[in-house]
Amino acid sequence: MTQLSPIEIDPKTFLYEHCSLPALPEVLTQIQNIILSKDIDIDRIADLINRDPSLVAQILKIVNSAYYGLPVEISNTKLAVAYLGINTIHRIVLSISVVNTLATEEKKELNTIWLHSVFAALCAKSLASKFEPLLNTDELWSAAILHDIGKLIYLKFFPDQYKEINKFSNINKCLFSEAEKHYSLPSSAYLGTLLCDRWRLPNNIRQACSFHGLHDLTSHTNKGATGNFTSMISLGNVTAVLLSDELKKEKKIEIAQTIKTSLQIEESEFLVLMGELSELQPEAEKFMLHDSQF
Repeated sequence: MTQLSPIEIDPKTFLYEHCSLPALPEVLTQIQNIILSKDIDIDRIADLINRDPSLVAQILKIVNSAYYGLPVEISNTKLAVAYLGINTIHRIVLSISVVNTLATEEKKELNTIWLHSVFAALCAKSLASKFEPLLNTDELWSAAILHDIGKLIYLKFFPDQYKEINKFSNINKCLFSEAEKHYSLPSSAYLGTLLCDRWRLPNNIRQACSFHGLHDLTSHTNKGATGNFTSMISLGNVTAVLLSDELKKEKKIEIAQTIKTSLQIEESEFLVLMGELSELQPEAEKFMLHDSQF
């Protein structure tokens, strides 16, 4: 068995003094202030975004993706804000800012994490449209796309542990969370919640980081209005894992049964649903930017 250095986390100092992170970009705070003010100015928001060419390119990539399915191609920021609305643009900028600030040189691993995140978000949106149509799909999207940011903390600050956890889960065809437990290491879900606290991210994103695993679908955390939201996050995540990861047969059966129970559907409905969701994977691949950031 590989010996890994233990990871000791003090939530009072982690990401502040130990493994410190910078604040999120000022443009995000400025857009938030505009949203909260009575003077909402599309031109001002577009101007703020246009100061960062990389941010502009990433926003236009997302806006013109199949996810939004706009009738015309959007070629400038002001049109993007006008078409999608200020709140949606804010969520997109928030997601991009988190990703960019946590970027590392491990491009291959980053691509793997974000491809899964996009696929999980697409699955969550599709499932919500069928089973929880009253949920806000834009809020669901931003939360689902960031549900795994705890893995980026592992990759950025504890790369040796991350690689060993990933290696163990691949060899044993088990879930990443099971490999974390095998090595008695902090869960990436926990690290994600600490990051949300550090950057004061919206509570729905913190909930997504905390409750997106297979076990969360059978726990008391998925009850009531908040539970419906986190249930869709969890379902999007485990469905993406089921459709894309190599897992032991027993684990696949367990996941499939949990999905059927959660959605209260029969085997025939489940098979049709998985066929529909599997078609979202190529869309997730197109959604990715060439530099492994969405």
